[in-house]
Amino acid sequence: MSFVHVTGHASVLWTPVSHATIAAACHNGFGEHARLVACEAVTHGGFNTIYRVHMAAHEPVVLRVSPPRRAPLLRHERELLAREAAVHARLASIGPVIPRILHQDFSCTTLPRPYLFLEHRRGQPWDDVAPRIAPAQAASLWSEFGNHVRKIHAIEGEAFGSPLRGEGRASHAEWLLSLFDDLATDLAERKLLVPGLTEFRIALQQRREQLELHTPPRLVHGDLWPRNVLVTRERGGWRLGAILDAERAFWSEPAAEWIFSHLEIPPAFWEAYGADLSPGRLDGDAALRTLVYRARGALQLVLQCYRSGASAAFALARFRACAREFARH
Repeated sequence: MSFVHVTGHASVLWTPVSHATIAAACHNGFGEHARLVACEAVTHGGFNTIYRVHMAAHEPVVLRVSPPRRAPLLRHERELLAREAAVHARLASIGPVIPRILHQDFSCTTLPRPYLFLEHRRGQPWDDVAPRIAPAQAASLWSEFGNHVRKIHAIEGEAFGSPLRGEGRASHAEWLLSLFDDLATDLAERKLLVPGLTEFRIALQQRREQLELHTPPRLVHGDLWPRNVLVTRERGGWRLGAILDAERAFWSEPAAEWIFSHLEIPPAFWEAYGADLSPGRLDGDAALRTLVYRARGALQLVLQCYRSGASAAFALARFRACAREFARH
């Protein structure tokens, strides 16, 4: 199943920042002598407001700014930039493919929204250039990507769910059930009816033990689709340059990575990763949990479609399919 991009999503949350405010943030992050020369909006992101920032006598940097407080955020989207900062040190342990955070400010004083400055990495979003990459080179990129994702998923944590201090859960099942509680609340507040959701949540409670994990939490990036991967062309070939946007990271199990359920992952990735976690390859409780992750993604898409004004028919169909399969499992 391929991922469907919700058009219009970025325009709802993308809120510009003035040149003077960006200049003040540069002074705050890099010293009073940091002089802003130019900044350009990076529009391929769908959640934060992003700028490529140029300062005199300084390498370019990337500024990521949270949506304003008035933005119509969903419960699972709150404090996402803080989540990225919380996991960064652990995530960066996999190597230089993760851009460094150069400065962070969550005080909302210099800029009335939380923000991060990160290293700027050259390259293009993999999704944009994929049609121009020859099959053999594409397989090499997927293999390289699989090696990096395997390292991410090998990182162990202490609690399930949010990486923010004090928000993790000792129980994986408890965290999953709380996610669906939040999604149901968001849907109800917007008067969005999802047929079968009440019965599905009851079934989750009844099968709680099958949702439990008895292994240490693993780091899940949460947004690993090729749009968040930069690639570069070197010596006639393509290389993976950076993995971006870890704001949706959480602690769970590797199979909870949404791309495993919603994208067609080629064999080269799984060979490098060391295991095939695509839905058809899992069985027992692992397969059941994968259905839950797919249902979660479908409900999130229903809410995103509502916010952007797009049709949610495909997302509702996905949820119905997941709920039916869950009942039969």
